Amino acid sequence: MKRFTSAIAVALATALLSVALAAGATYVTNTTPGNTPSWLNPGWNFTATSDTAFGESVCVEVHPQGDGGNYIRTQCGYVSGSAPTVLWTCNVFTGGVPSAFQSKTVEYQFFVADSGTSCNTNTEAFTGFNWTFTTTSNAVSLSSFAARQSADGLAMAAAALVGLSGLAVSAVWRRR
Repeated sequence: MKRFTSAIAVALATALLSVALAAGATYVTNTTPGNTPSWLNPGWNFTATSDTAFGESVCVEVHPQGDGGNYIRTQCGYVSGSAPTVLWTCNVFTGGVPSAFQSKTVEYQFFVADSGTSCNTNTEAFTGFNWTFTTTSNAVSLSSFAARQSADGLAMAAAALVGLSGLAVSAVWRRR
């Protein structure tokens, strides 16, 4: 009888542990300072905490206010911690800010999705679009500019210089 009771206790503990491990996140909290993301030049940085389980990631979704069909979802990166408090950081538009998001009030929300799915699979724990920030027309920045000299350009400049020199000599020659 003791073995049977022990076996039932082990089975029950295993079942409870597997349910606890399989349970997804129950919350996401916005920890972005002042609820206004930091400007990354270009892009914005958000932060959040969550009780995510293994295989889950926090995501952020942004859209211009009044234009919910024009949204971007970005998977956030793990920073530190373990359940029940995992810190995440989210960088949006680091490759450049689309014109639809410039000079706009932008709404954002956090949620949880399966890791590596572009924030589209098993989504849960949505916070709702409770926060906004305003962008400017300068929301696009040039991160680098490289100039290189073209061999064609040099040849054309040399030809133009020779041509102008020839005109000057010709003009002086004809005056005499």
